[in-house]
Amino acid sequence: MAKEKMVPSEVSASKFTMLRCIVAMAHADGVVTDEERAYISALSNRMPLTREQRATLERDLVKAQDVGDLFRHINDPNYRSQVLYFARLMAFKDGVLHPSEQEMLDKLHALATDGLDMEQIRSDVQRVVETKMAQHDIVLDQNRPKKGGHFIPWMQWLDEILLALGIDLLKD
Repeated sequence: MAKEKMVPSEVSASKFTMLRCIVAMAHADGVVTDEERAYISALSNRMPLTREQRATLERDLVKAQDVGDLFRHINDPNYRSQVLYFARLMAFKDGVLHPSEQEMLDKLHALATDGLDMEQIRSDVQRVVETKMAQHDIVLDQNRPKKGGHFIPWMQWLDEILLALGIDLLKD
């Protein structure tokens, strides 16, 4: 039986547009540095881009595109959030955050959160954190010395005093 050659799947439109947004970020301060070009090259070389996609990236490196126009074409929520991460990395690639780079980062953040109910998200996160903390506390309480049993009474007393002072000797 002959082995089939594994052909990587094409890069989705959202993922490719995310990469184009990162290229647009490289233009934010007016200069695309060698470090920024190398970073874009390293990212794009890890992706099975088509010839047309590579040609588009090359054109984008020469002529800046509007990041807002590009961002609106990213439909996958994963890539919408990743563009913020990679754009921030790109902004600091030359070691200096130029005011125009900060402006573009702010624009991307606004685009990414447009239409989201941030108060609801904060409330949901708070509820999850409280639940996880309660679950963690239950696990810790099960590991605490119990009154009676095999523990020396002064150990229980010392544990309670230290906990009251904010010192937890049994903490991971």
